[in-house]
Amino acid sequence: MAFLKAWYDRCNTSYKARGGQGDFYMVGEAWCDNAEQMAPYYQGLPSNFNFYYWYTLKDRINRGRGDDFARTVNYFRGLFRQNRADFIDAIKLTNHDEDRAASDLGRDINKEKLAAAVLLTSPGKPYIYQGEELGYWGTKSRGDEYVRAPIKWTRGGSVPSAALGGKVDNAMLSENISVEAQTADPASLLNVYKDFAQARNTYKALAKGEMQEISTSNAAVAAWTMSYEGQTVLVAHNFGAGVATVNIPGGELSADNILVRNGVVTANGSSVTLGAYASAVFAE
Repeated sequence: MAFLKAWYDRCNTSYKARGGQGDFYMVGEAWCDNAEQMAPYYQGLPSNFNFYYWYTLKDRINRGRGDDFARTVNYFRGLFRQNRADFIDAIKLTNHDEDRAASDLGRDINKEKLAAAVLLTSPGKPYIYQGEELGYWGTKSRGDEYVRAPIKWTRGGSVPSAALGGKVDNAMLSENISVEAQTADPASLLNVYKDFAQARNTYKALAKGEMQEISTSNAAVAAWTMSYEGQTVLVAHNFGAGVATVNIPGGELSADNILVRNGVVTANGSSVTLGAYASAVFAE
């Protein structure tokens, strides 16, 4: 860790010497067996990719269980904080060296939308690997190229596959997976990413807040608040394939204070009903 700290400090000093404001941002990729092994890398760097966030999220979505998700995320954050008080948690789904998130989730578009909504309502700095926002699938079993396909921008356009040695899944690159098609479809995965990203950029509690777990009576539901500088929002996700109704202690909720949603969501007082894999953020 001493080398990483020396490297970061040197870069930060050079950055400031050339007029840079604040501290230099550097994110590390320490692929360890578990979060406990990765956490000490924060002694050297301000930010590290959190692979264990995705391992937890895909496991919980595929098991239809969300009740311990916030608790687990806060456990990771506690480990990181022990090594660096001002840590920046670089959360993500997958990257260029992993099987695609869509493949990990069985190419279930509703699970993919849920994963997007959870990522963008979690504490930390979210990263989105190109193509993830369109639902790209692929595994490394036939080679890394199959998880690195370029973006298909238009319905009729092609992608440059020569650099990948032709190793591109053309069945995936249909008209409907293009940016053009998904931009035009309000219910597309791309628009879920856009809607939740816009909410995160609008409400400082979502972007910079700390997560406080809310326990509910339904094991499928993950719920928490995010608070920052006097602003608090309530986040609720249904990790299950069935409708879930839960009571939020002290809640005064209605359709009018839903800031962003995906799927079918209704609320009345302290009661919230979430359709299968649905998500919502409420103003408090």
